[in-house]
Amino acid sequence: MENVHAERSAGWSVLCYVAVLVIATFLNSGMPGMDLKPSDAALAFDQHRFALLLGAWLTFPAVAFFLWFLVGLRAYLIAAPGRQEGLPTFALIAGVVMAASSLWAACLEIAAVYLPPDAFTANGLAGIFDAFVFVQGGLGYAPVAIFLFAAAHSIRRHESAPQWLATLGYVASFGATLATFSIFFSYGAMAPGGAGPGIVGALPAAAWLIATGVVLIQNKRGSAAPRTSAAS
Repeated sequence: MENVHAERSAGWSVLCYVAVLVIATFLNSGMPGMDLKPSDAALAFDQHRFALLLGAWLTFPAVAFFLWFLVGLRAYLIAAPGRQEGLPTFALIAGVVMAASSLWAACLEIAAVYLPPDAFTANGLAGIFDAFVFVQGGLGYAPVAIFLFAAAHSIRRHESAPQWLATLGYVASFGATLATFSIFFSYGAMAPGGAGPGIVGALPAAAWLIATGVVLIQNKRGSAAPRTSAAS
């Protein structure tokens, strides 16, 4: 028997996840660009050290909220009628990879920010900062694209949620895929660390997460509505 309260709490959990990410993004606004010299980057870190460390620490509650959402989402999708082909589990695995990547990126950010400016320049921590940028963005969007596609495709095939949510998921997955191409840009908005990957990758994904959270919260049956047959 499906647990309606657990699935609704998963909806609230993903809304909390997005809220924490918004706060963390605001705190990380002081992050220097990759084009700065190590000495200038070190000074920028020193000026915003507490905010950047707090933004990195918020990855901990964000991952907790997201993992609970993954559990609830899988339960919701797997309860849909028709033969399950493993898409809910596929989405769960991709989501876990997303969470692990986020924690790894946060560790790299802390390593780059924690030490004083002279240690940053003397110990070559600019390489760690570069690694953080590429883990956070670039191919870091790959598991995001896979997760969104798997969840959206499961919704479309089994009609477990409104079809517009599946369409939004496909769009968000495509945007995250585009964001992975940032590694081919050396400068400009679409380069790693630029605004482009966040606009085409993060914003559509956040919109889908919020919409999915609302659908889970409003679900009155605790699972996907039964259908006479699953979509092919």
